[in-house]
Amino acid sequence: MSDSLPTKLTLDQITTMCQRGFGCAAKLESVQELGGGTFNETYLVELAGKTRVILRVAPPPTANVYWDDVALMRREHHILPFFASIATLMPKIIMTDFTHQVVERDYMFQTCMEGERWSDIEDELTFDENTELWHQCGQIVKRIHETTGEHFGYPYPGRQFTSWNEMILDRFARISESMLAYQLEVTAFRTISDIAHANAARFDAIHTPHLLHGDLWTFNLLVTRGNNHPTITGVLDVDRAWWGDPMADWIMFLLVIRRGEPEWQQWLSAFYDGYGLPASDESAQFRQEVYRAMHIGTCAVGSARNGNKEDIARARRELCEIAQALPLLSL
Repeated sequence: MSDSLPTKLTLDQITTMCQRGFGCAAKLESVQELGGGTFNETYLVELAGKTRVILRVAPPPTANVYWDDVALMRREHHILPFFASIATLMPKIIMTDFTHQVVERDYMFQTCMEGERWSDIEDELTFDENTELWHQCGQIVKRIHETTGEHFGYPYPGRQFTSWNEMILDRFARISESMLAYQLEVTAFRTISDIAHANAARFDAIHTPHLLHGDLWTFNLLVTRGNNHPTITGVLDVDRAWWGDPMADWIMFLLVIRRGEPEWQQWLSAFYDGYGLPASDESAQFRQEVYRAMHIGTCAVGSARNGNKEDIARARRELCEIAQALPLLSL
C-alpha cells in the first residue's frame, strides 16, 4: 500500500492502532477515510485476511468544540449497552482506547456494517420504497424510546439530572451562554427561555427518562436493497444519545418541522404508523414548541460558529414565531 495517506492521521499511527487492537502481527492492507461525518474522523480499515473494520477517531481534547460535543465518544461508549433492543442493527465495538498513548485522541474500532446510507440513495428509491423505510424507521425509534433509565440528561461523563425540568432549563441556559459567546443576539430565544422558566412545572409531567438517539436521520441509517424491498439494516452514531422526553429527540424535531410540507404527509403517516401517535394535548404542544426552540437555538449557534448568516436569519424568524405562539399554550 502507499506510504502516505490523505488523512489527518499518519500511516504509522493507524498501524500502531491496529496492532494495539488486533495484535502485533496485524497487517494493514488499506485505509480509506470515509465522508459523511461531521465530528469524528472515520476510516474503513482492511487488514490481512480481508477483515474490514471501522476506525473512528475523536477530536483532540484541545479542540474548540461546542459544549454539547465534549467527550462524545466516551458518552457513546457508556450508553451503548442501553441500545440492546436494536443490537442487531448496530455496529459492535471491538476495541476502545482512551489512554492517549498512541495519539492524543480517543478512538475506537467497530465492526463494519453492510448497507448504503439512506441519505445517499433516497433520491434513487421510489416514493413507495421511501414510505416503507419511514414505517420501519418509526418502529426502530419506538424500540429505542421504550428503553428507560434512572436519570435525565447525558451519559457519563456528561451531567445527569433528577428531573426533566432541571435538564431543560440547564440546556436553555447553556445555549444562551453560547449565543452570548458568539455575539448572537436573539431576543426571541430569551423570551422563550423566560416562558419555559415560568412554566417549568409542565416539564415535571415527564417522570421517566427515555433513551433518545440524539442524532437520528437518514444519514445515520444504513439500507440494504433487495427484491425491490429496501430494509433498514444499520443504525449509526449514537454518541449524542441522552435521556429525556421522546418528543425532544432530534428526529422528532425534524419530523415536526416537515408537517407543513405536502410531499411529506404520506411519509409522516408511515413513520407514526410504525411509531404510534404522540400526545397532542395542550401540555404536549407546549413542550414540543419549547423543544423546537431548543433545537433551533442550538442550530443557530452552529450557524454562528460557521459564519452562515442565512441560517442565522432563518433561526431568528422561526424563534420569533415560537415566542409569539407559546403564550397562547401557556395560559
